[in-house]
Parts: sequence; structure tokens; C-alpha cells
Amino acid sequence: MTQMYKVFLRDKVICFTTPDESVLSHEFMLKDPDLSDIQQILSKTDKQKDCNIFYLVSADPERLFINFYTRMKIVAAAGGVVLNDNKDTLFIYRRGHWDLPKGKIDFGETEEHAAVREVTEETGLDKLSILHRLSSSFHVYTIGHEWILKETHWFLMKSTGDGVLKPQTEEGISDLEWVDSKSIAKMINRVYLSLQAVVKEAIEVIAQP
Repeated sequence: MTQMYKVFLRDKVICFTTPDESVLSHEFMLKDPDLSDIQQILSKTDKQKDCNIFYLVSADPERLFINFYTRMKIVAAAGGVVLNDNKDTLFIYRRGHWDLPKGKIDFGETEEHAAVREVTEETGLDKLSILHRLSSSFHVYTIGHEWILKETHWFLMKSTGDGVLKPQTEEGISDLEWVDSKSIAKMINRVYLSLQAVVKEAIEVIAQP
């Protein structure tokens, strides 16, 4: 299996991967890129309108990704894919997009504690238990002229309470919705690209005996 790391940039994805034939023939590909000017690479990628997938290729994609990671200013966040007793999944509607509850990790806070705290703050749920650690997601964005890498640590959680959902309106959240297993495939296509793999992984974990 091809080893690949993904970083999302708005509706685009940057893939750190090995040099197989299909990737090397791709128009938007850099082989063994010099990441000393990663800010410029990201800016050029952001401006590209003709493609939504870009490849940074190396025989050692893990090392390439670590090189990229260490050159970026990191913002650490945590969040949850939350289930209820019916195995419905909770989604939030924030600033015009369906999303998952998440937020920045406070100084000295564990990833698990931050994830539970953020879910509680954004949804009103206060009886939460962590079931499983999911894969982290990575996306880049700008503050001024600087590119920032946000690493979000995800956890599959269960809500055991019967509390009333309360969206955190001061964070731009206007709606909360439990989505059942029959409707979740449609919802996956409505969330941010960076979250689709997170939700799919959670579904796979839920399906395990």
C-alpha cells in the first residue's frame, strides 16, 4: 500500500507520498521538494485554480512530512465524533458549514481533556466518555501573510446523558443535529473535505464487533 500523508488547504489536498507511476505523471507534482520556502509553495498551491490535488513526492514521505511539519507554526486542537445511545452522530452547523465540535488545546491540557471540554462547550453535552482515538487531521490556513498548520486530534465519544443540546452561538454555531446511520453518507459529503476521512474512520470503528 502506498504510504501517504494528507494536508488540506480549503477545498484542496496536498499529498505526501511515494513516487509511483500515476503520481509522477500528475501535472501538479513536486519530487523531493525543497521545503525551505514552504510558505511560497503553499501560496502557489492556494492560487492554483485548475486542480484540487497536489503531490509532494519522496521515497520517504514520512520524513518529508516531518520536515514540512517542523517548518510550520502549529496550532493544536482537539474534537470529537459523538454518538448517542442510538448510534446517531452529532454534527454542528458553524458559519454556513456542517462541522464537528472541536477547538484549540489550552496550555497544559491533555488532548483528551480538550476534546471533551470543547464538545461540552460547543454542544451543551456534559456526560461524555471517550471510546477510541481516531487519526489526526491537518489543514493549513493563513493569519496575515503567514501560513499556519492546525493539527486536530480526534476522538470517538459517546454521550450518556439526556441533556438538551445548546449550540455555542458566540462561536458561530447556529444548529446541532443528530444524524442516523442511514443519513450519514449524505452528511459526509456536506462537511469540510478535511473531516470526511475522520467521519469515515469513526463509522468503520463503530462497525467493528
